[in-house]
Amino acid sequence: MVTTMTLKNISPERKKKLRRKGKTQPVWWVKKVLGAIPWEKQREILNSVRDNPRTAVRSCHGIGKSFTAGQVILWFLYNFPRSIVLSTAPTWRQVEKLVWKEVRASYKRSKVPLGGHILPKSPEIQIIQDEWYAMGLSTNDPDRFQGYHEKYILVVVDEAAGVPEDIFEAIEGVLTSEHARLLLLGNPTALSGTFYNAFRGPGWYTIAISAFDTPNFTKFGITEDDIANGTWEAKMTGPLPNPKLITPAWVADKYLRWGPESPAYHARVKGQFPTEADDTLIPLAWIEAAMERDVPEGKPVRIGNDVARFGSDKTVIVPRKGMKVLPLKVYSKKDTMETAGLAAAEQKEHSAEYILVDVIGQGAGVVDRLNELNYPVVGINVAEAATDTEKFADLRSELWWNLRELLDPNPKSNPTPISLPRDDELLGDLSGIKYKYTSRGQIRVESKDEMKKRIKRSPDRADAVALAFADPNRGEASAKDLAKLGGLRIYG
Repeated sequence: MVTTMTLKNISPERKKKLRRKGKTQPVWWVKKVLGAIPWEKQREILNSVRDNPRTAVRSCHGIGKSFTAGQVILWFLYNFPRSIVLSTAPTWRQVEKLVWKEVRASYKRSKVPLGGHILPKSPEIQIIQDEWYAMGLSTNDPDRFQGYHEKYILVVVDEAAGVPEDIFEAIEGVLTSEHARLLLLGNPTALSGTFYNAFRGPGWYTIAISAFDTPNFTKFGITEDDIANGTWEAKMTGPLPNPKLITPAWVADKYLRWGPESPAYHARVKGQFPTEADDTLIPLAWIEAAMERDVPEGKPVRIGNDVARFGSDKTVIVPRKGMKVLPLKVYSKKDTMETAGLAAAEQKEHSAEYILVDVIGQGAGVVDRLNELNYPVVGINVAEAATDTEKFADLRSELWWNLRELLDPNPKSNPTPISLPRDDELLGDLSGIKYKYTSRGQIRVESKDEMKKRIKRSPDRADAVALAFADPNRGEASAKDLAKLGGLRIYG
């Protein structure tokens, strides 16, 4: 089988027949032309784009969404003459490095030369005429989506939960032709917006994909009960059919680390919108957005250090430069002197102005040792009274609420949101914390011990990040360090 654009020596009748089959049988086309073997849910997506004007797919992590988007893009482009295909995602990195990486790879691996050409320095395929093409667009300007009108037009939105609403409004202006198609794919992280509403209103063909629907689970009959009971390994009687997809080992790890009721587990494992209650401190969508966001390094430069107290707790050291949080350093079973040495090394590496340490428990020894060595250390006692005692029950609640506000992606309320490193355990920590109001109307974020009792782990990573954005004025610093501050209050 070859595409109608590369065969010149076949009759017009044969070309029409091949094109007709390609249009009506996308799974057949992907198999015979691209040489890929779509699994069940991927086949459903391809057929839905063929049959329905609007398709929305919510899925777990690691099911090959970008790969599927690439297959859909190429199938539509090469089977509908003079078609236009537009793809977008929340960030340019996701457009260029995820979806279009898969488009390029499938184009090059195709069993049949597809024709046309991919422009070398941009995500675009031009086919024969300028009016017949596929291209990737960024989401920083809705005007980029204006002016695209053809009978056959497809818009693919990857990681759709994170795309701004003004972009969806602009996309609507493109979908006016007779054969327009819209495909949304994403992890179900946000509880509002176009992607969320697609699963709650008419006009959409919706597809839900859980980890337990994927080939690495269905081949062995592995269920969530097997993950919970630890019987999944016994069921794996052979190699994984697709090691690139989400694996039982990954899910088992997240079941233990996040817990089956956490928002992260609901979204990334079960492909469900999280059941975030009113007492969830930080929405999962905010955390996901921060882990995709990239901001330049700046000032101030600080080190947050949450010191392990006992057992399975971890010592976590977090450098941050301005609004950019750098990758976390996580250690097990380090004594006070070792932890002080690790924090000192991190301070020297980044020329940090302050090391902000949780002074409760073993952290007191770390602060004493760093002070003894004349490092700029500030001990933070999160059990103390908050600066704003009317609003917050204690300093821990104030620190966490400050972090919540720094993660808010709304540019009107927070014009400079922070960026976070991609860290699954940090994601689980941040999305799992809860808060309530006291009888006096104060915000009270649950303590570390309360959270550990509830979800069987300590939020060490998230506590260290919150410390990195703490106000050094509130700490138990040396007189020399306090003099450096000059009374200046620093939150971000």
